[in-house]
Amino acid sequence: GDSPVSASIQICLACKAVYVMPLRVVLVYKCKEDSKYDSSLSIKVPKKFWAKETEHLVEWFVEFYNKKFPEHKLVPEELVLADRDGKVFPKDGVMEECFSHKQEIDLVPVKDLEKAAEDSKGTESIPIPALQQVPRSALTLHSEVDMENPKEFEKAEDQTESQYKTFKANHGLKSELTLKAAFRLMDICIGQYKLDRVDQVLGEIEEICADKDFYKDWWAKFIQMKAFCRWKQSKFQEALKLFEEMKEEVGLSSKLLENMGHTHNSLGDYKKAQECFQQALSLVDVETELNPKTDSHKGGLYMGLGLVKKRQGKVQEGLVDLKKSLEWYKANTGPRPHSLVAKAHMSVGHAYEDLKQWNGAALHMEMAVDIFQKTCGGDSPLTGNALGALGKVAIEMSKYEKAWDALSAAFMNEVKHDSLKIFTLFEHSSLLYRLLTSIKAKGCDAKKLVPSLMTLDRALGPQMKAGLVKRDGNVGALYKSMAELAIVAQHYKLANTFLCKALTHFGEEKSFDCGKLIEECRNVLTLVHDLIRKGIGH
Repeated sequence: GDSPVSASIQICLACKAVYVMPLRVVLVYKCKEDSKYDSSLSIKVPKKFWAKETEHLVEWFVEFYNKKFPEHKLVPEELVLADRDGKVFPKDGVMEECFSHKQEIDLVPVKDLEKAAEDSKGTESIPIPALQQVPRSALTLHSEVDMENPKEFEKAEDQTESQYKTFKANHGLKSELTLKAAFRLMDICIGQYKLDRVDQVLGEIEEICADKDFYKDWWAKFIQMKAFCRWKQSKFQEALKLFEEMKEEVGLSSKLLENMGHTHNSLGDYKKAQECFQQALSLVDVETELNPKTDSHKGGLYMGLGLVKKRQGKVQEGLVDLKKSLEWYKANTGPRPHSLVAKAHMSVGHAYEDLKQWNGAALHMEMAVDIFQKTCGGDSPLTGNALGALGKVAIEMSKYEKAWDALSAAFMNEVKHDSLKIFTLFEHSSLLYRLLTSIKAKGCDAKKLVPSLMTLDRALGPQMKAGLVKRDGNVGALYKSMAELAIVAQHYKLANTFLCKALTHFGEEKSFDCGKLIEECRNVLTLVHDLIRKGIGH
């Protein structure tokens, strides 16, 4: 009971209960005139200063520096704090909200920034981002994130993840600061389709957002975020219920009607979808008149109307609205590439695809792929979906090498998604098999698909367990298709694994007779076992 060992354990447990995440930053100054005056200082910010302005850090560093180099003194008013990309932190920003633990921060002379701003004026050869106001703001808890810049939103995700964990440890979940970081993190993650992380954070904060002390400010935001997440997971019925709950909480708006319209459209209720989009279009004008600075827009509404008409078989009529959407986004998103323009290009491209006007479809899809790669990155599901669509159109145009490049890139992208689309994966794997075997297109190499096949296999089990993928014969069909690709790649042991899993899922299917598919799998399995016994392939 009173032994030193048990006492030390009690002390450790007590310490753990009150442990506070520190805030340590490294300040770096580099002298352009003479490197001997370069210096750095690691500072553990006292907790009582966490809510203080960032300019205190400048004052502390200058005091330290001037003692070290009395012959080369710095003046606090002539320095600003900047991140590693040269973006400036606000002087009146709160330390805890601006900085993350172990962050490196540069001290930059104001005159250098003024010179950079002067040099950039009238320089047309400088890329567009460099022409933005200098200095640009560094990422803080309150700064806007350029979601059209993959490097910036990846950095923002890392920093916000660190802030959320720190605030959670230091203030608990019942904190405005923690909740701000949580929603900022989810905004960033949902834009990158990192839906598992969004679900995790939603689960952590649901009880707090529903609490009477937080309900007024946070519950509607929680419902909206959960609805967006469910929509991107293709759980449209659940998303619709959440949007309906939002309507009860905050009332109708053009944005909410647009979201409900897209959801009805995805559920096949085209009449209700059209009603939502038309009502939203009439509301936009009212909202803009009441508040000229509103961010309501017509681009998504024209797109929604066009998609509804297209799905009703009125493709030419829908194409008119989709082109209106594209022109609206091009006119209202600025000169830089924007993912919304790419989405509009894809909608127009699909309409041309329905009309079997392959050249028009390919033209718009190629533009969409290029924009998505620049604004969302190569791993984004938006990029993968666009590549898959382009690959299918390329097959129709008999451009088989182009089809292989697009479809293989799409497949490699899709297997990494947090929410796997079984039908899309099956369709693309079947098309890849066709390009490899019956078409025998030049440049096709099945071996390049093997790592992605293994990634897909590892992901299917957990997603079925989590309920994101339904465990049925469709999964069996996908495994059979994966086995066929593995056989072409001469990875027979991998094919054996996939065929055995296909048989398991076909055997579990009760709504469809899988007898023929089971027989085919067993016949192929016999051949695969024979090749493995002979030591052929992998």
